Amino acid sequence: MLYNDQVRAKFKGAIHLYAAGVVAFLVIAFTAVGHSKSQTSTSFERLKQNAEQASTENRLDDAIRFYTRALVLRPTWADGWWSLGTLEYDQNHFSKAALAFRKLIQLQPKNGTAHAMLGLCQFELGTDQPALKNLLAADHLGIVNDTDLRKVALYHLGVLQLRAKRFGDAYETLHNVAKDGTKSDELYVALGQAALLINPQAPAGSAGEAASVIARVGKAEALSAQKQYGGAEQIYTALTGQHPDFPNLHFAYGRMLLEARKEDEAVQEFRRELQRDPQNVNSMLEIASVEYRQDSEDGLKYAEKAVHLAPALPFAHYMLGMLRLDIGDANGAIPELELVRKFFPKQPSIYLSLGNAYARAGRKVDAARARAEFSRLDAQTNHSQSNPTAEQVYGLSSGQLWVDHAKPAE
Repeated sequence: MLYNDQVRAKFKGAIHLYAAGVVAFLVIAFTAVGHSKSQTSTSFERLKQNAEQASTENRLDDAIRFYTRALVLRPTWADGWWSLGTLEYDQNHFSKAALAFRKLIQLQPKNGTAHAMLGLCQFELGTDQPALKNLLAADHLGIVNDTDLRKVALYHLGVLQLRAKRFGDAYETLHNVAKDGTKSDELYVALGQAALLINPQAPAGSAGEAASVIARVGKAEALSAQKQYGGAEQIYTALTGQHPDFPNLHFAYGRMLLEARKEDEAVQEFRRELQRDPQNVNSMLEIASVEYRQDSEDGLKYAEKAVHLAPALPFAHYMLGMLRLDIGDANGAIPELELVRKFFPKQPSIYLSLGNAYARAGRKVDAARARAEFSRLDAQTNHSQSNPTAEQVYGLSSGQLWVDHAKPAE
């Protein structure tokens, strides 16, 4: 027992000594850590000041070096990633700039301005799909306090949509660039290509007489975007007189006339396009859209032929369904609208149209279910994200078909 007490006393003394040593070690360690943190903070502030001063003095290489070193010490410094990214971008170091903007987006996922800059870097690097994704995100999230950057981002977004043959989206995007009076040859060419459904990477539309027509159409579209319809009409009238067989020229002219609310004249141009190309689905659907609720019997013929020629185009089925519904053929409308619903199960207006069709066909339970789904989707706070783009609704699975706005479903 005494041995045990002695052993216990010996170990107790050792434990006290060990504990005292640990406490002393921890005090020294925490002091060192605090001192190290203080040194790190001081070093970061010094590097930050040096980076900002070098940037102000236009010593860009020095600024980049200082920002890089500061960000090693504080990788959560969002302003630092922004500054580093813009410095690299200004020197055409697009890969390095893209890396900086990716870091910034990791810290601030809803920073639309950062998405815009990353998209522009990716555009320059030739990675179209990521660039398109980021520029669309920038358009959705918004670009803060930089009108010029917004214009640049929108223009490049339009070009990417053109390259992807998303002509309708490109048309809308580039019209937004032209709205405020922006003038440039590059913009005119892109607008002309969007209006005429021309792939910008196709060699046929890049030189000679075709290039002249494209540029002039682009100028007309820029005027139309600014609601200067008289000037736009003068250009189109001259062009259709000089080049009556230019592909999609009458179609583009008709679209402009629709913007000017000259529906009868627009239909005449669409018919002229069909005389040139009897299988021009886009013109058929434009006529069908104009005829909806005015002469739905006549519009129905065009929609039926469009569905026959382009069965993968959701807008064709949508117009066929709406026209059948308008002439009292609810049972014929339902399969078309149900097909569109399969493409876009989160599009509220499709359920509203289906609800009306079900009700007219006497399918009360289906009508109530469709209308309830419409109310649910329509009430979602994130409503804009649940709706597809015009391009998706009207051009899905058919990259070379035009995209247009249908009249709203009831």
